[in-house]
Amino acid sequence: MTTYAIGSVKGNYQSLLKLLEKIQFDPENDCLWFTGNLVNEGAESLSVLRFVKSLGKKAVTVLGDQELHLLAVAEGFAQAKAGDTLDDILKAPDRDELLKWLRKRAFIHHDAKLNFTLVHGGIPAEWTFSQALTFAYEVESVLCQGNYAALLENLVQDQSRWHAKLRGWKRLRFITNAYTLMKYCNGQGKLDFHTSGALGTQDESLVPWYRLPDRMTANLNIIFADDANFEDTAYPGIYPLPTQGGLSALKLSETFEKTSVAHMA
Repeated sequence: MTTYAIGSVKGNYQSLLKLLEKIQFDPENDCLWFTGNLVNEGAESLSVLRFVKSLGKKAVTVLGDQELHLLAVAEGFAQAKAGDTLDDILKAPDRDELLKWLRKRAFIHHDAKLNFTLVHGGIPAEWTFSQALTFAYEVESVLCQGNYAALLENLVQDQSRWHAKLRGWKRLRFITNAYTLMKYCNGQGKLDFHTSGALGTQDESLVPWYRLPDRMTANLNIIFADDANFEDTAYPGIYPLPTQGGLSALKLSETFEKTSVAHMA
């Protein structure tokens, strides 16, 4: 069995099919990991959701900010933005089934045998691996239960700094923001919600989240969606999947020498 990690699909179903054809994906024997942001931007978000869901255990997807935006819009807690392409999902006869399936997705996935960890945005430098799992579960357990609407109502981008005494919605907001929006941070780990673009173009006080010193998960091999388009040089244990110019697929294996990347224009 071969496992491939795929970057943000963003509703581009035809590009996804072309990529799977290029890597010769075999749904009977292979597995796909998705870095979140399956939906929005492209015109076929509904087809992407239905396809990934239909793969069952052959597909793992973590939640990105676009999935949370979709859920919030569906519940009436957020307004659709200019350029959103979510109407087909919101009007689909299987809408409720698809949204319920999304609410049960995780923020982090780890495979000990492959020795890879999957997230959408990033992991705060001060969190250990055990904490990363525990904190993610705090939000996941709310999102998949009956009081999920209250969580969606309180998810706003105003919590940018972590400290252990955070409680209530502020705590859940930071955990969610870290996993779905983390890109650049300042030297103390405070999230910057606005900066993106190639490394070196940002304010000198900001660094990519994975370059913060003394990061507690530096021993992990972390795959994430490079929605910031860092254009960074190779960095130990970090596997960004670019979202600019097409879809990327990373072939995972126990020996890094066998890792390859496919890119669709």
